[in-house]
Amino acid sequence: MKEHKNRSRRKYKFTDKRQSVGGIFSTMLGIMAVSFFLTAIFISYRQKGNGGREIGFLGIMSLFLSSIGLYIGTNSFQEENVFYLFSWLGAIINAIMLVGMGMVFLIGL
Repeated sequence: MKEHKNRSRRKYKFTDKRQSVGGIFSTMLGIMAVSFFLTAIFISYRQKGNGGREIGFLGIMSLFLSSIGLYIGTNSFQEENVFYLFSWLGAIINAIMLVGMGMVFLIGL
């Protein structure tokens, strides 16, 4: 009897939807922003806090990529007949990075 219930719960959904292109691009930009940020932390740790221009450049690039990624991620919700998983993922990653990098820069002022 349980086997019959399990089979009836499995429902297949056939659709022509694909993932949002803007969402995938936004997620990739978010991953790049996170990797630049983590690289900057690693370089700063290796140099015992005496980071130079390369850390500043990585921080600015992280901020720049996350702001572009957030813009593209929020605009990707306007695409029709697509799945929004990567749109949500990219928008959340980039928003967290944008707020985090903004706080780092404000603390540094």
